[in-house]
Amino acid sequence: MPLFSKKKQGSFGKSPKRRAGSLSSLTSQDEQKANDMALKLQLDENELIFDSTTGQWYSEANVGGTNAATLRKQNILLQEQNNALKLKNDILMDMIVGLRADLAMKGKELDAIKGV
Repeated sequence: MPLFSKKKQGSFGKSPKRRAGSLSSLTSQDEQKANDMALKLQLDENELIFDSTTGQWYSEANVGGTNAATLRKQNILLQEQNNALKLKNDILMDMIVGLRADLAMKGKELDAIKGV
């Protein structure tokens, strides 16, 4: 006797379909729980909170009084200072290379004068 036959053995009738209850109360409760439960991330003194409506992270006022805007301003200022120092370093390196070239040329002239 095959297991998967098309013929029905016995009198197995179809069971009546069940009606689904309203799920609106469940979804509203889930949404309320999600809104109450904000996703927070704390790194040292910085606390970031995820806004699920916009899909972005934002920071609250920190314990030290610094927030993202002041950190960005400080970062830009430090980058500008770093660029100025790199430029000064390049100028000084060019001056050193020029002086060493002059010194090498003077040394060759001295050797030529001594050889005469």
